[in-house]
Amino acid sequence: MNDYYKVLGVSSDATEEDIKKAHRKLARKHHPDLNPGNTKAEDQFKKIQEAYDVLSDPDKRKKYDMYGDAWQQGPFAGGQSAPGNQGYGDPFAGANAGGSINLEDLFGSMFSGGSPFGQNAPADDVEVSLDVSIEDAYRGASRRVTVTIEDTCTECGGAGQKRNNRGQFELNGGVCNRCRGRGRTAAQRALQVTVPAGAWDGMSIIQRGQGPADARGRKSDLILKVHLMPHPRYERDGQNILFDVQIPYTVAALGGEVPVELPSGTTRQLTVPPGIQSGQKMKLTGQGMPALKDRRVGDAFARVKIMVPKDLSDAEKQLLEQLGEIRRDPIRRNR
Repeated sequence: MNDYYKVLGVSSDATEEDIKKAHRKLARKHHPDLNPGNTKAEDQFKKIQEAYDVLSDPDKRKKYDMYGDAWQQGPFAGGQSAPGNQGYGDPFAGANAGGSINLEDLFGSMFSGGSPFGQNAPADDVEVSLDVSIEDAYRGASRRVTVTIEDTCTECGGAGQKRNNRGQFELNGGVCNRCRGRGRTAAQRALQVTVPAGAWDGMSIIQRGQGPADARGRKSDLILKVHLMPHPRYERDGQNILFDVQIPYTVAALGGEVPVELPSGTTRQLTVPPGIQSGQKMKLTGQGMPALKDRRVGDAFARVKIMVPKDLSDAEKQLLEQLGEIRRDPIRRNR
C-alpha cells in the first residue's frame, strides 16, 4: 500500500496546513529542476505530488482513509452511485452495465469546475533559481527558460480515468495509465523571460499561470528567483558596482586619465588626482545599477591598484634613482 502520510512525513491526523507545509518543503527539495538527471529525485517528486493530490482534498482523503489504495474504485464499486450525490438522482441511470458514458459531460453539468475525479486544491506555486550575470542584470535581458512542472495529463484531460477507443471514459475502466489516476504528469515548459535592468540577487520574477496545473487545469505561478553569478571583475553592493582599476605609478604620482569599462559595455575616462593611493576609490556618479521599482540608480566605484613595472630600462632606473636621492628615500642601488 502507498502510505501517503509517510511519503509526506505527517501523521494521519495532520491538519490541512501541516500537509501543505510538508508538501511545499519536500516538493522544493526533490523538484526535477533542482536535481537534473537524478531519477530517484524525480520518482520521489512524483510520489510527493501524488500523496499531496489525495491528502489535500478532503473528499479524496476521506476515501483514501477508508479504502487505501482502492480509494478511487471504492465509492463506485458495484455500479453504485457515489456518496453525497443524493439530490442529483442516480448519475448512471440508463447506462448499461459495462457500457461507456461521457463522464466529462455528465459531471460537467453536475459540478461547476469539471469532473469530480480531478477536483483538488489549486497547485502550489513553484520557485526555481535563475542564474543571471552582472551584465544582464545591468542592461536587462531576455532569457529562454525551460522548466519541468506538473501539468494536466494530456491522455485523460485531468479526469484520471481511462478512455475507450471513441475517446469516452469507461464507467468501470479504471484509472488512466499515463497519470495513474492523478490527473497530472510531469511536463517540460519553455518560456521567454524578461530580466529587467537593475535586477538584484534574490529578486522574484513572477510568471503568472506558468506554474503547475492541478487536475482541473488551474495553473499556479512560476516564480523565478534571480541568482547573480560571481563575476571575475565586478562586485555588486546593493545598487552600487565596485571594480578594480590598474593605474601606472607615474599617473598615480602626477595625476592623469585612465579608461575604465563599465558593465554596460561602454568605456569612460576616469580622472585620476595626483598622489592617489592604492585602495582608494573613485566614484562615477549614476553609473551603477539602473533604478528599478523602489530602488534608485546606483554609483560605480573604481578601486585603485597602482602598477609598478618590473621591466625598467636602465634609463628609467637612473631617473628613479635621481628622484629617490632628491626625496632622500632609502633606495637600493642596483649597480
